[in-house]
Amino acid sequence: MKDFGMITENYEYSGDIEKKVFRYKRFSRTLMEKYGFINVDSEYYLRKDFMNGDFTACISVDKDGSVAGKVFDNMNDEEYMQLRMAAYNGSYVNSVRTAYEELLREIAAECCTDADFASDQGNRIAGLILEKYGVTPDFPWTDRYNTYGVFRHPDTAKWFGLVMNIDRGVLEKAGRGQLVDVINLKLDAEGAGDILAEAGIYPAYHMNHKTWISVLLNDTLTDDRIMELVDDSFRLTAKKPGKMDKDVIFRVLDVADNVPAGCVVTYGQIAQLIGREKNSRMVGKILSMADRYGDHPCHRVVNHQGRTVPGWFEQRALLEAEGIEFNDKGRVDLRKYQWKPEPEELERIVPPEN
Repeated sequence: MKDFGMITENYEYSGDIEKKVFRYKRFSRTLMEKYGFINVDSEYYLRKDFMNGDFTACISVDKDGSVAGKVFDNMNDEEYMQLRMAAYNGSYVNSVRTAYEELLREIAAECCTDADFASDQGNRIAGLILEKYGVTPDFPWTDRYNTYGVFRHPDTAKWFGLVMNIDRGVLEKAGRGQLVDVINLKLDAEGAGDILAEAGIYPAYHMNHKTWISVLLNDTLTDDRIMELVDDSFRLTAKKPGKMDKDVIFRVLDVADNVPAGCVVTYGQIAQLIGREKNSRMVGKILSMADRYGDHPCHRVVNHQGRTVPGWFEQRALLEAEGIEFNDKGRVDLRKYQWKPEPEELERIVPPEN
């Protein structure tokens, strides 16, 4: 008898086809119910015939999104065990496997959204990187490594993160056969021993062990801790300002510090104020790393159209809290809110460059 209560038994044995189809998918409850799934105590179940009614698939999705399935042969009302047995490789059993996988892919298309990475934590970290740095992963490889995502520093194009789905056995023998997401991050050699002593952190897989680490994305470490390591990697892959550059950095920050609440300046305006009219992009780069030099009101700096920084969603809220309004296109009206310092104020804020 086709019994939903038996679906989740032997999941490790029966889940290979399901894992293959749903590894980079995330279920939508609304779409599942529309498709025909039944919700029972926060788990979802579906019974669906295929191959002209000769077989029935019983699918379950638990609250964590894990999928289990059994296929029943309706001629004898028994589970079709050959589906999972590699020894059975005839044309008929392969046609059942193909039809079942096509059904699963139909379910994935109708009930799921795409995910960049296999793990929930991997996708959360990608979202936090986008929010903080405005960087999304690119996937430069095809075929076997097409799910490996690279995060590149916006200033140098150097990698500061690489997410891979790998066999945990390459990191530790006890994990052999278990697929996990990891993120490779640049490591500051100073203090490396303490970092590598933390659970979930290993010498980097497939990269230099002295300068890179692999971090598990399975909630062994908190999102906050992983983002601390991401921040270090981002810093280590940035351009290193020289001694002369520091003078420019502090001149830029001095201007930002003196913009009053309720006003904004543009990158080009700051560049002009410090006597470097053609270096507005440099101003943007300096402001992107301003937190290394203390607390500065960089939210009061926008581009020449009045736009805020892509991916920095808090900037608008901070400006609105100071009374600045945005138009229908999401821009600040520079005619109304752009800071116009008096000449004597400028002489105090931006002294002549030596």
